[in-house]
Amino acid sequence: MTNLKGVRVLVFVTLGSVAVLGAHSTFGQDSNTTSGSSSSSGGVSSSSMSADPSSGTISSSSVSASNGAEQAITGGSANGTGGFSKLPFELTLNVREGYDDNPDNASNNKQSSWFTNGGIDVAYDFGDPRLQLSLVAGAGGTYYYEHIAIQDYDIDLHGGLNITYKASPRLTLSSKLYLAYLTEPNFTYGSGINARVGNYFFTTDQFTAAYQWQPRFSTATSYTIDALNYDSSAIGQSEDRVENTFGNEFRFLLVPTTTLVAEYRYEIVSYLHSGNNDSTTHYLLGGIDHNFTPRFLASVRAGAQFRNYDQTPNRTEPYVEATVTYASGKSSSISWTTRYGLEEPDFVQVQSRTTYRTGLQIKQELMSRFTAQLGFYYQHDDNQGSATIQSFTENSVDVAVSAHYAITHYFGLEAGYNYTDVTSGFSALEYNRNRVFAGLNFAF
Repeated sequence: MTNLKGVRVLVFVTLGSVAVLGAHSTFGQDSNTTSGSSSSSGGVSSSSMSADPSSGTISSSSVSASNGAEQAITGGSANGTGGFSKLPFELTLNVREGYDDNPDNASNNKQSSWFTNGGIDVAYDFGDPRLQLSLVAGAGGTYYYEHIAIQDYDIDLHGGLNITYKASPRLTLSSKLYLAYLTEPNFTYGSGINARVGNYFFTTDQFTAAYQWQPRFSTATSYTIDALNYDSSAIGQSEDRVENTFGNEFRFLLVPTTTLVAEYRYEIVSYLHSGNNDSTTHYLLGGIDHNFTPRFLASVRAGAQFRNYDQTPNRTEPYVEATVTYASGKSSSISWTTRYGLEEPDFVQVQSRTTYRTGLQIKQELMSRFTAQLGFYYQHDDNQGSATIQSFTENSVDVAVSAHYAITHYFGLEAGYNYTDVTSGFSALEYNRNRVFAGLNFAF
């Protein structure tokens, strides 16, 4: 019951933050959007594997609010949309049939199953020159026709809210909120076990204040909370935790396309059921943000982590993170992210874990009606053992390929294939999995 109450409180806090930001958006909240515009001056980077290096940046050339903009924020209209322009709204539905050769992620005695999958996603964007808001939400599920040892279904509930507010010509406030209740592992964010072991709740929320002190110098102060909670008490015993990170960037505009960055972060990790791996970490980082072109962006941070554990020996390790994005067209893009450093282990007996992870996402419009996507993720873990467990390594690979053909503007066909492979020093953790699907897609 304590575990469930903790999850409820965390959900209420997160949703409460969303509600407060939405209710007070007319007075000045703002967010880092993953597709935010880039700038050569002022900003904040994110350690999230899915982060865009352009997110959270502020620019000395940013549009300042006019009296008309203020009226747009506070004004009203008969249709209830206030003074905003026509609100873009996207609704996507999909229904799929597929085959999974190992939904239990078993090392031996694999059991395959056919499955039916369906989902709905909504995207909603609106704003004015001072205030931009972006909301995404989705719900989906998968039903397996064979009896599966863990459970016969998958859950996929997720939502995100990005808010960006230009409080003054120098001050930009932002928030980026994401929460999900899932069954399948999420290789994109790299949080939790890389296997299907039951339902879990995950959230990552960042709040940032960026200030332009001088034309070439700016700072970005941020607070990030990450939380993970599994329904299974056996899994949650070593996984359930809350991570609080405070950060500050000092940014100097070297040339119009290049910004030098010095950054400090302070992270507090608290496990909900066992304090064996509770820790605090200091990050000392330097880096660069560079715009090769308006569509080709790169961001790099490198330095050191100084981690102090409550009950185990302290560790100092190098830390590197990098993101490169390229938008080749309206429906074509490439995003590459990589990170190396200390991360949270998946077992209470493991003292610490050093991880290298990298991910590549490609979306390409091959023809006017035909679009293909590729996702590739690789993770290498070095787990430091203890008196009860030996040190061991683990490698995870996840590859997803899909294609979509638009028959009409609203209706299309889609098909895809997903491959996952985990090799580990403990054979019980190893598995490989193949999934294939085909279905219908409706977009409005």
